[in-house]
Amino acid sequence: MQDGHPVAFESRKLKDAERRYSAHEKELLAVVHCFRLWRHYLLGSPFVVKTDNTAVSHFMTQPKLTSRQARWQELLSEFHFVLEYRAGSSNHVADTLSRRADLASLVPVAALSSSAVATSIRDQARELLPKDSAAQGLVHLVEQGKARKFWLDDGLLMIKGNRLYIPKGGDLRKSLISECHDTLWAGHQGEERTYALVQRAYYWPQMRDDVETYVRTCLICQQNKADHQKKAGLLQPLPIPTRPWESVSMDYISGLPKVGDLGSIIVVVDRLSKYATFIAAPKHVTAEEIAHLFFKHIVKYWGLPKDIVSDRDSRFTGVFWTELFKILGSKLSMSSSYHPQSDGQTERFNSMLEEYLLHFVRGTQKDWVKLLDVAQLCFNAQKSSSTNKSAFEIVTGQQPLLPHTLDSPQSVRSPLARSF
Repeated sequence: MQDGHPVAFESRKLKDAERRYSAHEKELLAVVHCFRLWRHYLLGSPFVVKTDNTAVSHFMTQPKLTSRQARWQELLSEFHFVLEYRAGSSNHVADTLSRRADLASLVPVAALSSSAVATSIRDQARELLPKDSAAQGLVHLVEQGKARKFWLDDGLLMIKGNRLYIPKGGDLRKSLISECHDTLWAGHQGEERTYALVQRAYYWPQMRDDVETYVRTCLICQQNKADHQKKAGLLQPLPIPTRPWESVSMDYISGLPKVGDLGSIIVVVDRLSKYATFIAAPKHVTAEEIAHLFFKHIVKYWGLPKDIVSDRDSRFTGVFWTELFKILGSKLSMSSSYHPQSDGQTERFNSMLEEYLLHFVRGTQKDWVKLLDVAQLCFNAQKSSSTNKSAFEIVTGQQPLLPHTLDSPQSVRSPLARSF
């Protein structure tokens, strides 16, 4: 800070070796890191370092030093500064910056909105309807036969598309937005996708505005979302497939915390429907292992693709196809092909999946494997801007039932069921 105004902020995670430092050395590491980072600001000017660790405040006069501490002391001696102790109880600024608000102790959701647990969405809507003056105006128009898009059904106000009108009052509207944005199955998506999930089964005036306000003020999204603005470059489009699972793209996410033998993710995306599959794999996975995983998660459900878009080399791809045909017990020659490039589609899914895991993974970062299945449901249930449908709907012909639609009128009857 200078003249009471912040000049810069800094934070970073500890590396694996640094996590084994003593508490005293971790506090010192923060000082050393900032001295190195802001050397151009600090060198040659007197300044004060405030710390809530008493041992750190006496570091420059500490008689006995380890080799690491001696190197640090030599580095710090280049600067003209004073270490000043400040009790943690009065060190509010540092606490605000270093403690993640989303990991703080919070009142359980059930305690905040117990009505959402005690009664169903339909029951709450029925109870709130007489208290909403705007909704009552619509009810009167329905009773007079003047509202074509609305009708009454068992004390509920319905709108075109068989969607339930959510009256104003209580926390029901906010709870539905939260369900369609904050949960594991919803995945902290953007404004458009969150709105698409909510309006699939429900309606209320200014719903889009409410969703946009909620998403824009989401703390976790602000902390973890990356910039997805497209970079300029040459466009080299691939041919559009003629049917789902005719062509898939495949990519890999590595460098994840090891969980047992697992340390990477195989991302497979159907290029037509955009249906994504996330497969946990060993850290150093071989072509043969990928073939077995590909058969287990893709081929046994959707059949063989004609081609795979991947940035792996031809030798790797040859072994992969040979092993895949061996699993099938086929003696036919391979006619499938590969494109040694990336179409950008899977890279986008990689980025979205990494964001998703960042939103929900715990502090130990060891539960990423358990999150993959819910993440897959999350992405495949979202409406795509390019197809205006969810990948799930394109592949199966219908939308999946999700927690927020189980109690909606749409889950009661299905036109497709009459054809069986």
